Order: sequence, then structure tokens, then C-alpha cells
Amino acid sequence: MTSVRAGAVFGQPDMTPTLAPMTRTVALLGATGYTGRLTAAELERKGLVHRVGGRSKARLAEVPSSGERHLVDLADPASLDAFLDGVDVLITCVGPFMQLGMPVVEAAARTGTPYVDSTGEPAFMAEVYRRFRGSGPALVPACGFDYLPGDLGAAVAQEVLGRTPTEVDVVYGLAGGKPSRGTAQSIAGALTATRVHLGRLVVDGEEGPVTAVALPWGEELTVPLRLPHATVRTGIAAPSVATRFTQVIGPVSPYTGGLAKLAKPLIRRWANRLPEGPSPLDRGKAVARTWSVVRADGQQVRVLVRVRDVYGMTARFLVAASQQVTGVGALATAEALSARAFLDEMSYEDEGGSLSWSVL
Repeated sequence: MTSVRAGAVFGQPDMTPTLAPMTRTVALLGATGYTGRLTAAELERKGLVHRVGGRSKARLAEVPSSGERHLVDLADPASLDAFLDGVDVLITCVGPFMQLGMPVVEAAARTGTPYVDSTGEPAFMAEVYRRFRGSGPALVPACGFDYLPGDLGAAVAQEVLGRTPTEVDVVYGLAGGKPSRGTAQSIAGALTATRVHLGRLVVDGEEGPVTAVALPWGEELTVPLRLPHATVRTGIAAPSVATRFTQVIGPVSPYTGGLAKLAKPLIRRWANRLPEGPSPLDRGKAVARTWSVVRADGQQVRVLVRVRDVYGMTARFLVAASQQVTGVGALATAEALSARAFLDEMSYEDEGGSLSWSVL
């Protein structure tokens, strides 16, 4: 078995990653949650040697895994270190990440264990990049649906463009989706973590203009790690009338933090009343498209990634990424993975979801 612990060295990030053989032993933390159980099932499907960790013995017993089951106390570094002893890579789905995630990152860094997670929380990502950039094992946040398609799509678009882009736009569009309880709780936590400046964004889609509400999203953190001088804009696809409204209120939106704080308890109560996650039928109805657009010298390249079942595919992204991430320190997915090869590997359709991608 290939061990990646021995390869944990200090220095500058490797910006030209290569695919690693799929032989890494995995520790899956947060295995009892909605995304965690899907990820455990994917590890089983792939036949990868793994162990699962969580806080509840009863819930661990229900995880669809043949791996060892470990009770893990996130507040106890020794407990985390013991869970990681003897494995090659860590996948964590423990959230909300701003509340629970940092001790897990610290354990991975401390033990030299490469790390991937399912976070979609920009404030948490920013803290990981700030603290762990440039040294230690590969630590790669946001390897799920948020924000792997946009980051990898932008990297492929840059490759096709053939030069360093001066502008990068990434827009996500989701139809038919229902959030899990954990996703909704993360949204509640993120409301007051950053000051939001709303605006309007328009990109050229495959069938005409796509209008979006511009707001800080993960690629505004990931893309500048490798393109520090590019202007990066991100947004969520929305009807034109909604985007024009946000354009009007955009100048005052950073000063509405008080309203966000007032709304946070209401959103948290709503989140706690949700089912743990959508049913397999509802998951299969969720279709997302991500447009990554890069521009330089009057030319642009557009990459579209289409995903069905964002939770099922997140589990597949996490498992595949756990076997392939390489490099040093905190990295974006496009730094730690071979973007085109990864998207190609994930391009299939079955009962567990689908992905397709193209250069428009």
C-alpha cells in the first residue's frame, strides 16, 4: 500500500499535480451524518480500506460500512490522533465547519495526514488557507459540490485559453434541490461570518446570457490562490429581475449585518426542523450547472459542468479526491488535483448521480 505520510514535506505547493494510485487507506470522520453516510457507502462501493469515526456509538452502528468504527472526541487531540494513526488520508464531513472543523484540520496537520473535506463555508476555508498555506501535508477544503466544479472548471478554461486570465467568473445554478439539515445549519452559521456585498453578474451560457446574483462564494478564495492578480466574481443564477434588484441594493448590502444577525436564529430553527437530508428520489431530481468563464486580451473560454444529485456526487468527489490529492499545505482543489483528468474520471451516469462537462 502506498503511504502518503512519508511524502509530507515542507516547502512550496506543487502546482502541477499528478494522479496518485487509488490505494490509500481512509479515515472518514463525521460518518454518521447525512453526507458522511453517503461517503461511507461510496468507500464500500470502491472497495477501499477505511475506518469510520463519530461521536455516537449507536449512530456509528448504523453507518453502511464494513470498516472499523471509532468513537472520536473532537475536543480531545489524543482522540483525533489515535483515529488517524495508521491511515493514509482523512475525509471529514464534520460540520458546521466554523464551529467544529478546525480541531480536525489541526490534527491532520499535526499527524502529517493529507486531508479533504465537504465544507461550503468560505470563512472556514479562508482560515485554513491563512494558517496552513505552504507547509505540511496537503490540506484541501471544499472537495464537494461546493466548490470543486467551479474551481476545476476555471482551471480547465485557463488551460484552453492558453494564457493567464485577467478575469474569472463562476456562476452556479441549481434546480430541484432540497438542502440537508447540515447544509442549512452551515448557511445559518455563515450568515454573520463575512460581510456580503451583493451585485449582478451576467455570463454567456450555452443557450444565451445567464444572470446571477453576485455574492462572495468559494471560488473568490480558491482561484486567487493560483491567480492572485485576476479579478474573480462569483454568483448564483437567478431571474433577471432578481439580479437587477440586488444590483440596486448592492451599495448598502455590506451594512446589513445587523439584519443577518437577527435572521440567523430564525434560519437556525428552520434548519433544525428539516429532515436530515433529501430522499434518494429527491436527490436524483436535483440538477446543478456551473459555468466557469475566463477572459484575457478580449478572448474568453467557458466551461460548463453539469451535475445531477449534488449530495451523491459530493460523496464520490470526496472519495476520489482522497485518493488523488497531492502537494504541500492548504490548497485549492485545482492545485491539488489534475482538473481535466478528475472531471473526466467523474463523468458518468448511474443511479448514484451523474456528471458531464464541456468547453462551450
